[in-house]
Amino acid sequence: MTRTIDTDSDQNIAHFRAHGWMRVPQAFGAEAAAAMRDAVWRVLAEAGIDRDRRATWTVERPPHLQKLKNDPVFRAVGSDRLLAAIDAVFEGRLHDIPKDWGAHFVAFPGDMEWNIPTGGWHIDARPTGALWPVTGVKTFALLGDVEPHGGGTLMVSGSHRLVHRWFQDNPPPPSARNAELRKLLMAHPYVRDLHAPGDRDERIARFMDRAEEVDGIPLRVVETIGAAGDVFLVHPLVMHVASTNKAAAPRFLLSGGITTDMWGWGPG
Repeated sequence: MTRTIDTDSDQNIAHFRAHGWMRVPQAFGAEAAAAMRDAVWRVLAEAGIDRDRRATWTVERPPHLQKLKNDPVFRAVGSDRLLAAIDAVFEGRLHDIPKDWGAHFVAFPGDMEWNIPTGGWHIDARPTGALWPVTGVKTFALLGDVEPHGGGTLMVSGSHRLVHRWFQDNPPPPSARNAELRKLLMAHPYVRDLHAPGDRDERIARFMDRAEEVDGIPLRVVETIGAAGDVFLVHPLVMHVASTNKAAAPRFLLSGGITTDMWGWGPG
């Protein structure tokens, strides 16, 4: 079957190349998303978390959701619309369709004030390979609506280019592992500032309210917000982090990805 993607949309491969991410709106339908949320609630109920009793929402990020991976209800994520977008990211090169669409992350409303985190920022691939063509792409599927400050993953838009350039200019030892690579990346002034504590409003104004151009690369912290059924495709070198959910409803995320080279840590 030939898959097609709307190239007139601003959510296209040009956006992905420039910013490191693109949104595939309504990759799967509202009914499918509702069925997926129902499946998650059934597993949460086994841990005493009741969708109709907010008093049971005491764990902000409930663990032990692995059994959901094999539930066939989540196969609907891999629609022709999403697969067409993934094909575009891989530019026609062969890649496998995943057996499942990843791990489940539920974020219940929390008590902490919403802020841009100063820790936890990370990338999902070894940063010393080629930027293009991509050998992997992350998928963030929204199983429910996610509003601003509603627990959407935060990303530094454009950071795939910053990370790649930094390690091209500052090659790490060939044997460097994750912890050492993260330490080396912290030497970049923008990344260092992102991790530095500071006034909440000033951090939001600097990192989110406008793009900051660094070495010709516009960088901006953005939230993965959208409607149930939207899927974000994210370059594995984009810096991202979990955020606090200050909305009234839980945030349901299915996070996975496709790699042809073990995210740069092994043979292709």
